[in-house]
Amino acid sequence: MTKQASISPRVMISLGLLYLIWGSTFLSVRILLDYLPPLVITFSRNYTAGLLLLMWSIAGGHWKRMSAKHWRVHLQAGILLIALGNGFMSLAGRIVPSGFSSVFMALGPSLLVLFFWIDGRKPSIRKMLATGIGLLGIIALASQKTLAISGQEQGYLMGILYLSIAVIGWNIGVFRIQVTSANTYHFTQVCAIQMLFGAFIVSLISYFHGDFELIKIAALPFKAWSVFLYLALIGSMLGFSLFGYLSKACDATLVATYTYVNPVIALILGNLILDEPLSIGLLLASFLILFAVVLITTEKQKSIT
Repeated sequence: MTKQASISPRVMISLGLLYLIWGSTFLSVRILLDYLPPLVITFSRNYTAGLLLLMWSIAGGHWKRMSAKHWRVHLQAGILLIALGNGFMSLAGRIVPSGFSSVFMALGPSLLVLFFWIDGRKPSIRKMLATGIGLLGIIALASQKTLAISGQEQGYLMGILYLSIAVIGWNIGVFRIQVTSANTYHFTQVCAIQMLFGAFIVSLISYFHGDFELIKIAALPFKAWSVFLYLALIGSMLGFSLFGYLSKACDATLVATYTYVNPVIALILGNLILDEPLSIGLLLASFLILFAVVLITTEKQKSIT
């Protein structure tokens, strides 16, 4: 099917919302960490969004019979995207600023280039150059302990490790879904499966970690509830819905622009709301990583006949 040649107002509005919503989730997680353990945040928001998407899928007649192979892929994706991707990003949120996390996660397109290369799809010179630039940006980030949240400098390398697991896990999940052609179902169905299974795994880990004893529901202030609802309903449910719509409505390179717009939004929001510093080192590393993403996502694809 040929993608739309022009950008309709509906697509432009959807893109703008996706930029703002997913750019703000890093900040939302960072705020919520003052009230809840990171793994609790991960499984509770994905349980909430996953259950709502499951009801939407069934009630809307979108749920279709799925092959055993695709069930395995989406269950694996639940572990990779939710347990590793969301979970370890939340763990890192106690150590590094939200803007820092968003820039680090923008390394995704470069990792996908490497994964497809390993799979036998040799990248172009442009993509190889972009991947190298992106890795330089990550090295620049990892070398600056001063970017850690105040008082967390000793755990800075652990924060880097958490983010590394998160971005690698997330993009292995994306890679697996693409190479197995498992994303042909309605987004409500696949997102529900991934979110619910990933949340189940994280909730088990969180339970045995003792996090449940730290949850004081009655003591949570209105601010915590409002941020949680925003993260679950807007960040997860609406964000994934917009992403699913855009993936079918326009060219993939246009959808991929969220990977370099979101960090800019996250950096600005983190600075304005939480007074996170915008140091020269962070800005330089951000430029290298985002420049690499631009090179990758704006390369013209060869037409397939």
